[in-house]
Amino acid sequence: MKAFILAVIILAGASELHADEIQFWLNRFGGIFIETAKGKERVRVFQGNKESEETIFESRLIPSGAGSYATPKGTVFTLKHLATPIINDANRRINSGDWQLTLSGKGKEFERLKPKVPFVAFGDLPPLVYLGEKPE
Repeated sequence: MKAFILAVIILAGASELHADEIQFWLNRFGGIFIETAKGKERVRVFQGNKESEETIFESRLIPSGAGSYATPKGTVFTLKHLATPIINDANRRINSGDWQLTLSGKGKEFERLKPKVPFVAFGDLPPLVYLGEKPE
């Protein structure tokens, strides 16, 4: 019985570990993960293949308005919770979900990041607008 209770506690803690993370899978091996927990705000942009994964961009974020987070150098990640999920790939959930991310900004950091953001495999949103969801 003690082992069961310990397992439940561990699983509950693990589910809260990323409770404030929103994942934007843009293709099979690439995406943008945003952590929104107060004091722990971060973004990671990555692309990989079957053998490895490369972090393209990573930064802490500063809340900058309703649903917006900015890097210290001015790249802005704006989140919007959608009333109804948009599903572009029902099997792998690629570029699908009930969260919309818009990437914007000014300056060298933003200009360097724009061409490196992983390509979007499915969907027809405007450039630098992506769909995602919180993991279950």
